[in-house]
Amino acid sequence: MTSLNKITSFYNERFGAMKKYFPEEVPSLNLKLSVVIPSYEEQLDGILKSLGNNKLPDSSEVEVVLVLNHSEISGQSVRDFHAKQYTNYHDTTLTNGVRVLCIKAFDLPKKKAGVGLARKIGMDAALNRFSEVNHDGLTVCLDGDCEVSPEYLTMLLKCEEAKINGLSIAFEHDVNSLDSQRNKQIIEYEIFLRYYVHALRSAAYPHAFHTIGSSMASRATAYAKIGGMNTRKAGEDFYFLHKLIPQGKFYDLTTTTVFPSARVSERVPFGTGRAMMEMNDGTKDFETLYNPKTFQDLGILFFDEADALFGLSLKDFPKSFVAFLNQAGLSKQFEDLKARSKDSIQFRKNFNHWMDGFKVLKYVHFCRDNFYPNLPLEEALEGLFGFKKQSRKGLLEELREMDEKSLFHIFRL
Repeated sequence: MTSLNKITSFYNERFGAMKKYFPEEVPSLNLKLSVVIPSYEEQLDGILKSLGNNKLPDSSEVEVVLVLNHSEISGQSVRDFHAKQYTNYHDTTLTNGVRVLCIKAFDLPKKKAGVGLARKIGMDAALNRFSEVNHDGLTVCLDGDCEVSPEYLTMLLKCEEAKINGLSIAFEHDVNSLDSQRNKQIIEYEIFLRYYVHALRSAAYPHAFHTIGSSMASRATAYAKIGGMNTRKAGEDFYFLHKLIPQGKFYDLTTTTVFPSARVSERVPFGTGRAMMEMNDGTKDFETLYNPKTFQDLGILFFDEADALFGLSLKDFPKSFVAFLNQAGLSKQFEDLKARSKDSIQFRKNFNHWMDGFKVLKYVHFCRDNFYPNLPLEEALEGLFGFKKQSRKGLLEELREMDEKSLFHIFRL
């Protein structure tokens, strides 16, 4: 039994891969890339046409797995919709010859049904299909309402060949073809997403990547080793990637782009669709951003020269951080972390693992609520990055350019 087979077998036993949903069709012996698309009542012609427009030298290296999913309490119209899609799409080929398979993830338990479980079913299936052909391939996540660049599949195959563990793939929402109000909203939301990641990078946080479910990828073995995808109804991408990123060999891919939809949606508690809905009904806006002072405090904890902090007592750390530890009941954990670190090098390694993406986000929110209130969008961007005041679309373009030119773990061909 090869190492991939062993890892997959262990994963299936420990994490209960849902084999009853897996496609029965035998995978191509050349399979290297599996594109997993969870779909709940989505019109899929757009994404399939977009993928089909990708020219490939060997289409047998790629397959698309549509996870048609609904819960046990879904109405008849949803059931009929998915049944028709299964008939139309299953075991068909795109215009470029890429094979399309469908998973019938029907009647899922109502307590768990959602995007996290659907992604898990599809990604578990991909893992097992790679194991069948004994190739440690790359699983890519998309959503049914996206489109992709014409070189998308080619670039991902190059990443697969390079044996990376994971990717955060460049994304851009459409900010040109919507009405003026929705344009304003999606521009502000995308500014918020990009500002946060670049603010973390300004603080030298080592795991600062975009965590967007429709633009991420993982190596089969890396996926299995971290316990696979979770079954959260929302935020599954954030939690999954913050387990994957610390494994190393994780990169930004900026030579191709995913174009997510900017539609309104109430299907999940947060994310683009929910943000658009809440901006529409006035319950949330992104006119303000986290205060740059938060990331200045955070930077004290992560810049290399801050290893000297290993010799300091807790009271010498930033006041906001000490207050956060006390409020969250983490002070003892932090002191124990220092105690079991024999030197500053080990402390840095242990601290970077302990201060994961979830703790960092909680700390940022704590600072917002207790120390450094949010600032108007333009003021925050000028304070942290020196951006001059201009149209918000112009500000977004500057942030997108920062992503393209960033030296932060970009995958280079």
